Amino acid sequence: MSELTNLDFLSQIDFLKNLPEDVLDSVASECLLKSLEDGEVLFEDGEEGNSMFVILSGGLVVIKHQTQIALRGMGEYLGEMALIESKPRSTKVVSSGTTLLLEITHDLFHSKLSSYPDALLAIMKTLSRRARENLKMFDKAETENDILNSHKDDGKLEKQISFLMQEAGLTQREADVARLVCEGLSDKEIAKKIKLSPHTVRDHLKKIYSKFRVHARSQLVSLMYK
Repeated sequence: MSELTNLDFLSQIDFLKNLPEDVLDSVASECLLKSLEDGEVLFEDGEEGNSMFVILSGGLVVIKHQTQIALRGMGEYLGEMALIESKPRSTKVVSSGTTLLLEITHDLFHSKLSSYPDALLAIMKTLSRRARENLKMFDKAETENDILNSHKDDGKLEKQISFLMQEAGLTQREADVARLVCEGLSDKEIAKKIKLSPHTVRDHLKKIYSKFRVHARSQLVSLMYK
């Protein structure tokens, strides 16, 4: 693929289209091409990430806990969180059909893109949209009480909370609040049980919701028992 074609294509991608022309041209000339065969793994869950990828053709299947959670197609991108947060990959990604990708390395991203607020804002909007899409997986017909009544395995809850503490960075106090939410306690009841003010409990809940990208107790409970 020629540099000109790279430039034309990149100028249509949301987080790149507002870059100065000389910067976009530089990015286009420095991007790497990567080709995958059908079923080939792009990266594994937990793997260290040093690149993000823009899909030129074909598609990529996103897998979490052995479940397909998304299919990304031409013009979409993924892998950016490993560059923004410098954390390991959180999903496994596999090619769907023959797939051609533009690879933006860690060094290229930080030298050319990270200083442009428009680029970062576009990426964050995409992440927010994806988070809302993922929440649909948790929005079921069951009410919160139905979920609570259908999950009585306290050992499973403790293991899941322990796992999520590590994955999402919950503090011990946030984990305590999340556990009591799963037991069906109100903010006031939680405050009384762990000797905090209701206001402090609500602050903890806001942080928990933010870390898990959920907006309601029922969604948090679904996540805890997933």
